[in-house]
Amino acid sequence: MPRASANPGRSSTTTMRFDRLAYVLICLCIVLYTLYAGSSFFIPIAFGLFFSLMLKPICYRFEVLINSRIFSVVLTLFTAGVVVLGVLLFFFNQIQAILTEADDIYSGLQETFYEWAEYGGGRFGISGEEVEAYIDEAITSVSDQPLGILSTGLSTSGVLLANFSLVMIYTFFFLLYRGAMKNFVLGQLRNSDQTEGLETLNEIQQVAKSYLGGMGLVMLILGVLNSLGLFFIGIDYYLVWGFLAAILAVVPYIGTVIGGLLPFVFAIATTESIWQPLAVVLLYATVQFVEGNFITPKVLGSSVKLNALAAIMSVILGSIFWGLPGVIIAIPFLAIVRIILTHIEPLRPVALLLSDDLYEQSDRFLDEYNEPKYRLSNIFSGKSSLSLFRKRRSPHHPTKRVSKSNSQVVSDSEPD
Repeated sequence: MPRASANPGRSSTTTMRFDRLAYVLICLCIVLYTLYAGSSFFIPIAFGLFFSLMLKPICYRFEVLINSRIFSVVLTLFTAGVVVLGVLLFFFNQIQAILTEADDIYSGLQETFYEWAEYGGGRFGISGEEVEAYIDEAITSVSDQPLGILSTGLSTSGVLLANFSLVMIYTFFFLLYRGAMKNFVLGQLRNSDQTEGLETLNEIQQVAKSYLGGMGLVMLILGVLNSLGLFFIGIDYYLVWGFLAAILAVVPYIGTVIGGLLPFVFAIATTESIWQPLAVVLLYATVQFVEGNFITPKVLGSSVKLNALAAIMSVILGSIFWGLPGVIIAIPFLAIVRIILTHIEPLRPVALLLSDDLYEQSDRFLDEYNEPKYRLSNIFSGKSSLSLFRKRRSPHHPTKRVSKSNSQVVSDSEPD
């Protein structure tokens, strides 16, 4: 009899776990489908929110000087717009100059490929007519490939570009109402969790701020290295090709390949020696190696703190859901998710699974996190709570609650 009574209990526990798991999976599928189907609606909101997080420090500086939030937000967006417009005008003028030489570039590309292919065809006994037919087909595919990649990327990001004004409107209102929105988020937490929630929001703000400055510094370093290398190789418009590749580096892995392919094709079309195109390939491969192993880890590693596997998977998922805009925003979004997970005690092992020091701290899974409260199965059985946990503090310094009287001041204060 006791044995028979034990089985129903175990069965009910198992059923409850599968019920909770099914509920979570159904909700997750609904959220993911909504984000996918409503991409035209959510992409401008996501970029507006992220831009507001990045521009908040600049807006805060203006607020200190002007003492008016509305004018500070307007000045912030105006300053950012001037910088972006200046960069776009520079590239537009330079690319327009390159397009005026399009016929010469195409004929130079065709001539170079004829020489290479005829030399190779003679080695393998291929006739001149066959070589010419093959060259015409190869020239068309090679010349169209970079433009095809760019046009695909532009069409994929068309939602973002077409709604750029909407993104700016969202950014304006997110900056204007940031205090009220932060207070709303804190108000949804229990009083005991509000201080921890405030720390979480401040860390998210710091990540966005560091990502903006870090990416700007990485682009500047890459642009200088690429431009100097192309200058010494003897490639025309070296500033355009160098900084274009640096800007495209915001798209992880893919952007660098496209940024190096364009000057490579240009070098084939405009130079007479074979060493210059090969030098371009060697240059971009070297810069990519230095950037991936030294520059980005040193500049962005302290803010993003994501391992390579998590970054690659986030980029792929971002491209599946939102195309090129998803690829751009995937890594900072995952960095924000990792911060939130570190403040939810049962999910701290998942945060460690995403972190950049996963290899060095792999023993923590069977040491610090080898307890029932850290097992994901306990979440679905109802034994673990997903509320924010408070860090251990000295008994002489009790945790401060975010009360009604000081919530606005705390929310609007600039984090250190």
